[in-house]
Amino acid sequence: MITVEQLIGDLLLKHNCVIVPSFGGFVASRKPAVIDHATGMITPPKKKLLFNRQLLNNDGLLISECSVRNTLSYERSESYISHTVAFWNESLRRGERVEIERVGHLYFDQEKNLCFEQDRFFNLLLESYGLGSVRFVSEADVKANETLTEEKLAPIKEISFDKVVQPVENEEPGIIEHPAVKESRKVWKYLAAACLLPIAFYSFWIPMKTDVLESGMISVRDFNPFNTVVTSVYQKKEQTLESIPADPETLEEKIEKLDKDVEVFSYEFDDDLYIPVRIPKTNTPEVTNTEVEYTTVSSQGNFDLIVGCFGDENNAKNLVAKLKSEGFEAYIVDVSNNLSRVSAGNANDQNAISQLNQKVSAAGYTGWVLKH
Repeated sequence: MITVEQLIGDLLLKHNCVIVPSFGGFVASRKPAVIDHATGMITPPKKKLLFNRQLLNNDGLLISECSVRNTLSYERSESYISHTVAFWNESLRRGERVEIERVGHLYFDQEKNLCFEQDRFFNLLLESYGLGSVRFVSEADVKANETLTEEKLAPIKEISFDKVVQPVENEEPGIIEHPAVKESRKVWKYLAAACLLPIAFYSFWIPMKTDVLESGMISVRDFNPFNTVVTSVYQKKEQTLESIPADPETLEEKIEKLDKDVEVFSYEFDDDLYIPVRIPKTNTPEVTNTEVEYTTVSSQGNFDLIVGCFGDENNAKNLVAKLKSEGFEAYIVDVSNNLSRVSAGNANDQNAISQLNQKVSAAGYTGWVLKH
């Protein structure tokens, strides 16, 4: 869609007045060509634009052009231009410039006056199409330039180099070298020697004084000739193994010296090696089922405070002895499921057994109540 800004620029090429409804009008007037004698510039004629805020009535020119160019109805074109004007007013209130291509800029000054600045680089006058500013030259300038040109073309005196140029020895005949060139060659020779000297030094220093050939790595410290590298010297410690004297007795002789009740077994590791193993004979007693008698004390009260159950009777007896040493009337109650149950005491009622439980807990034991 062709914008309102483009439509205004196109209409000002053909008309001298374009009104934007509810915003203002652009009025054009023809400005003749200008000759500036001070700078020697000739400016072609152009259109001078002014913006008139009072021209608010709709003359139909802009809306009709928008309707034809954008193939819109008159009402839609009018609505489109109204939205564009609202956007311009909002931009101006924010302190921004409204740019209309090929026409100029609109902005508010410090006193909130709407100002217009015409585009100086585009000429809206079709008669001046293709014409630009030109510079003219006066007769006095032409004569001055001719005089200056004659002075520049004056003959140049020949300069003899007989006193300063000398033939260079040991060179081809007929070739003459200037002394300055010769001195520059000496300087380049000295510079080349100064560059090659450190290269030759480090070419010898790095392989001989560093371990770059062994490690394959080079560091910045290797370029310091005053850096001392501490190399660790590994000395292999020779160890001598003491020889074990050979046993004069053979294996068969040792086996013969064994007691008669000793059985000898041979385990084969390979085809030629046998290791004798001595296993002493032991008489293994037959295991018989024996019943372990537990010494139990019949409970005198209705409740017992059980503090431990043990499968080993000795552990139960040790706990009973420890509890008695701490002032408790401990004993082994009975054996249940092959476990000896140790009681810290008994009581006839729940209050008494609760008090006993508090004493047992204070001593560091945990118990539970067995009711008979």
